[in-house]
Amino acid sequence: MSQTVIVFSEDCILAAAGREGRYPVITKAERVRCQGQGDFFERWQQALMSLSAQWKSEPALLVLPVNMCSARVSRLPCSRGKQLAALAAREVADSFRNEIADYSVIYAEKKGSVDICAGGADSGQLKRFEDICREAGITIGGMTVPMEGYLHVLCQLESFAESTAIYLFFDEGSMTSVLCRRGHYLYSGRSRLFGEPGTLDFGTEIVRSISGILQFYAAEKSEIPITDVFYAGCPKEDFEVSVEGIEALNLKVKPMETDGRITMPEGQQATDWLSCVGAMISCGKNKKRINLYEEMKRLSEKEGKSSGFLRHLLLPLSVGVLCLVPTIAVALMNLKVSGEIAKKQAWIESETVQENYGYAVILQKNLSAIDGGIAAVRLSDENLSVYPDFSAKVVAGIEDAGGAGIDCTITGYDAATGVLTFKAGSREVIDVPSYILKLQESGLFHTVDYLGYAYEEERYTLELSCTMEGKTSGRALNRQGETGEEGDAK
Repeated sequence: MSQTVIVFSEDCILAAAGREGRYPVITKAERVRCQGQGDFFERWQQALMSLSAQWKSEPALLVLPVNMCSARVSRLPCSRGKQLAALAAREVADSFRNEIADYSVIYAEKKGSVDICAGGADSGQLKRFEDICREAGITIGGMTVPMEGYLHVLCQLESFAESTAIYLFFDEGSMTSVLCRRGHYLYSGRSRLFGEPGTLDFGTEIVRSISGILQFYAAEKSEIPITDVFYAGCPKEDFEVSVEGIEALNLKVKPMETDGRITMPEGQQATDWLSCVGAMISCGKNKKRINLYEEMKRLSEKEGKSSGFLRHLLLPLSVGVLCLVPTIAVALMNLKVSGEIAKKQAWIESETVQENYGYAVILQKNLSAIDGGIAAVRLSDENLSVYPDFSAKVVAGIEDAGGAGIDCTITGYDAATGVLTFKAGSREVIDVPSYILKLQESGLFHTVDYLGYAYEEERYTLELSCTMEGKTSGRALNRQGETGEEGDAK
């Protein structure tokens, strides 16, 4: 099946076309540099409009830039069909709460776990990509994230299933690092490279990033060591400055080599076009792939149906209200006439007046008792309102401070003192000072105390004790002031 792929990078776009499949056949490829400075989308739109008409003849799969999307790889228990879809959907919802998100199946063992790659992006930015493509005359067939393609490429490497290695993907001033152990994803990260390629600063940044990955892996306490570093997208002469430092970490360095059955245009290397190659790798018609564009349209249609239902409901509601107006008017007139008749009859029958009066006195006493109860409840409410308010809003604030990668578990709450204790957990190392600062700046807590940090069962756990901010009732303060004035007068 023919496929056109457009990859967005910070300073250029890559366009490739050909036949997708397990081993793609790319027949044409073009790199277009973005001109000028300023808004990314304006520069990308100019680059898209410079593409010839042959690139706009069929729908294109867009690969989003790494700085405008996020990805997370998760391992799910053995499942198939609807059960797998339900587990994956729940994982995506937990990882991407405020973004458009979707997933793809990367690797599935016959009777074992399933690895999925979930990707997400802001809906506003996805709509901007849709707008610039429409202006350039390009039809969108789908949107995905770079990590999905990288993982498809890795799964085809001969050494992937047997080696434990770090894979480096270079892309216009940034580097994506992926750590895999014997065919399974463990960790990934993105680094912005500020040094000029080929310089000592450039090599130092690469070595520093690899050293950080080794420290992360050391915390895993695995008996299987990392042995190799493979790189792609960076010329060998530019990468040479980092080789000595990497080898000093007891690692072997090799350029990445893709499967020879992947076909490229004459003079082009597949490793220089991995974002395009990965997006064109297809492992079967029924294999789930990330498509943020279809997910965005699905959610938009769902919202449209809800608003359409309300519009259809508005007309009968309006007619019903108009019909009720005269009915209510007649009922009020009948009520008025009935009241006048009852009043005259009461004056005529004096015994009835007396009985009604006695009944009214009883009702007045009951009403006074009810008013006293309401006043007591209101006073209690005002007194309670000065206590800290622990609600779903507080939990949401804690989760927002940690971001999608950190989950929290409430371990205790003392309503009398307003002290809340909870644990923050993540599969990645938690930046403790930054996380505590975000909690302090959230406005939810008076104090934030650090209790401990632990690593167990492949998870980092941070334990915190926070004293919540109290809130003051204005009416309670007024009443306190009135009470004080009365005491002074007495």
